[in-house]
Amino acid sequence: MRGYLIALLLCYQPGAAQDLLRYRNDNFALEVKQVDEFIERFNNDDHTLIKKYLQKLDSGFRFERGQLLKTLFNAADSTWRQPEVGRFIASVSDSTKPVYLDFFDDNWFAELRCTVLYKGKTDSLRLIMKVQRERNNASKWVFVGAAADFLTLPKSKDPAASLNPMSHAVGFSGIDRALSDQKNVRNYLPRGFENHALAIFVQETRNNLLRIQQVNRITYHFLQVDGWLFTLDNYRRNTRNSGWLISRLIPANAAAKLDYKLDVLNLK
Repeated sequence: MRGYLIALLLCYQPGAAQDLLRYRNDNFALEVKQVDEFIERFNNDDHTLIKKYLQKLDSGFRFERGQLLKTLFNAADSTWRQPEVGRFIASVSDSTKPVYLDFFDDNWFAELRCTVLYKGKTDSLRLIMKVQRERNNASKWVFVGAAADFLTLPKSKDPAASLNPMSHAVGFSGIDRALSDQKNVRNYLPRGFENHALAIFVQETRNNLLRIQQVNRITYHFLQVDGWLFTLDNYRRNTRNSGWLISRLIPANAAAKLDYKLDVLNLK
């Protein structure tokens, strides 16, 4: 029995018809069905479904946190740098200074890839969300970022298009022409102007010009672990290694995480 339980951590196919039911039960127990369950397994909580399942099979069976963490990686990806994965697991499961994830922490985000209807046309949009803790200890998901081609200002077509430096002498009578120059809007804005895509997203939604039709894919970005960041994706397949699993692992110091927020998550 102990050997069988350890083999649960490996991917194999049932060898006989009578094994099929157990195989399906094993798959269900090992599948990471929600991000909450991922966090619980990552933290080695005692009340996770997989631990209850193992204890039902053998009440005395125990395995190290490092073994459980290995099951949280997408095993179908052959490009993992195993020494890097090993260092991450060793750091997180260090008995003297273990690392745990906090659902209410500020440093993790949900990325939603959506199909939207914008001004009557189908388009794509990325939304970034995070959990916000309220004063009464309640919590909620809030929008913190947005990215789409239609939310950004394009580069100007004519670098010479501008408001004359003597515009004040004629009472700025040319500003209407400037604001109607759609191809060169950036020329009339200061250097360093940042396009606030989230504000535009909210405004266009309020004006009923933008509607979200469906969420196609969700990726979670965890920046909570010192020295590392990783992403979480949902792998729907009939294997033991399925559900919400680590899809990417990146060594990252504080500066690299700040760049990641700006460049990847579009958080300004």
